[in-house]
Amino acid sequence: MPGSPSTGSASTASNDAIPRSTRAPRRRSVLTALAATAAFTAAACSGDAATGTATNSLTIYDGATGQFSSNFNPFLETSNGAARGIIYETLLFFNRAAADDVRPVLAEDHSWSEDGTTVTFTLREGVRWSDGEPFTSDDVVHTFEAMAEHPGLNKAALPIVSATAHSDTEVSITLDRPSYSDLWFIAGQTYIVPEHLWADLEDPVTHLNSDPVGTGAFALDSFSAQSIGLAANTDYWDPEKPHLDTVRFVSHSGNQTALSALQAGQVDWSGIFIPDVENTFVNRAEGNVSLAVPQFITVLMPNLEEGPTRDRAVREAIYHGIEREQINDLAFEGYHELPSPAQIILPRDEVWLAEEFRDEFAGHDPDRARRILEDAGYEEGGDGVFVSPDGDRLSLAVKVVTGYTDQINAIQVMTEQLAEVGIELRTQEVSRAAFVSDRDNGRFELAIDSLYGGPDPFGLYDDFLNSAAAAPLGEPASKNYARFRDDEVDEALTRIAGTDDGEQHREAYATIQRRVAEELPYIPVLQTHGVAQFAGGRVTGWPTEDDPYALPMPYSYPDIGIVTATLRPAG
Repeated sequence: MPGSPSTGSASTASNDAIPRSTRAPRRRSVLTALAATAAFTAAACSGDAATGTATNSLTIYDGATGQFSSNFNPFLETSNGAARGIIYETLLFFNRAAADDVRPVLAEDHSWSEDGTTVTFTLREGVRWSDGEPFTSDDVVHTFEAMAEHPGLNKAALPIVSATAHSDTEVSITLDRPSYSDLWFIAGQTYIVPEHLWADLEDPVTHLNSDPVGTGAFALDSFSAQSIGLAANTDYWDPEKPHLDTVRFVSHSGNQTALSALQAGQVDWSGIFIPDVENTFVNRAEGNVSLAVPQFITVLMPNLEEGPTRDRAVREAIYHGIEREQINDLAFEGYHELPSPAQIILPRDEVWLAEEFRDEFAGHDPDRARRILEDAGYEEGGDGVFVSPDGDRLSLAVKVVTGYTDQINAIQVMTEQLAEVGIELRTQEVSRAAFVSDRDNGRFELAIDSLYGGPDPFGLYDDFLNSAAAAPLGEPASKNYARFRDDEVDEALTRIAGTDDGEQHREAYATIQRRVAEELPYIPVLQTHGVAQFAGGRVTGWPTEDDPYALPMPYSYPDIGIVTATLRPAG
């Protein structure tokens, strides 16, 4: 997550939280404008002096650090962001910035079988791949069959049984259980790839797809280690879009250099943490805008397979040992809120919050943190750091992306806080690509990252807690990077997916939330906002508070494709 806040015992839920009546966190609207105006003033679009042709372009910094790799495989989180939503598209678009907003993309309609195990899509006619080949139901069939055959492609661990083409424009996906709540993953997070190019791949899981062919509004035009160029797909299925000629992705060493580029007009769209954003960015040029949307839970991600954080006592001690309001003030300038022990996005998902958690937020109790360790057999060493019953110092490395200054600062604050309870933290900065690889494969003790999901709590819980989304150490996990496995949670997720009954959903969510509060598979730090900055007046048509047609962050997929296709030159 680029520079943005990425971000036990049975009694944990009730005894560690702060009553809402005594410490209410700051709340913001779903899409909060940090600038006074979201309107860009007209500014002449740049042009090519030699040809006189307008270069209606957009430059994006999505958090990439280091050199780009030529990876456009949309199934892989290590791929370049342009692959997911801009080049490759999903069947439907689920707008997480507004409630109940689902729109057609490659599919125009869908329906479920009576038992909820089969979903049938009516596909859009007249769609072509960027190489001119027609898009048909065969491409959808191939995509889902490949996911069924290769678990590494099936990031949501969908229980796919079969995919069947009934005609060129009608296709059904059958799963081995009722899967109503999986529609977000099936149709909103699965990027359809061309059967005529992917069918003969020896290993699509490792395929870098350096010459991508998609259905999206833009196609790859140029690639270098420093820049990715996309050109408008002139045969795009929506004749009204795109309005821009080119889109370019650039890499920076971190937030500071990205901010300098943003201030200099070298970047049009970013999603970085900016201290004192109104004076540092918004007020520096007419038309500069910053938006924020509550969307994530920043966590310390523990390794549950090996190392000190396998011990729940260690996770509990960290949970109680960090003082979140201080972290928020010192590292994030008060942008964010205290998290719920249920690890749910509030207030958006409050209707699904179990009654016992309704007035509680994660708290700070350093004395309790020390008692937990002592009761588990840890003894304080001469240097003030606890030592395990096996004689190991409680010293933990926290992986973070180089240049993500807000998260690095947060770790530094937590380092001082946890030193007071006998836990040593060490910051371990790595490139973004290395972070993603190490996180996915379980090569960490702790990592600072964000939990996020779909338009309701199911996406977050199913992604990060489902045993099926875990993997052995050394193999990429499907978002359950902590490798949490719990039969009660798995059963509750299955119940939610198998019915559209709201009351049954509430009961199952309560089960999940209790287990999360007890086991702390992830250690919540703050509920955080995704942030986005739009610079100057060269481009218009951005999401706004009044028109939140997609998430505004340039690292949100497939939203980034919806936004780039909608933007217009402001000349």
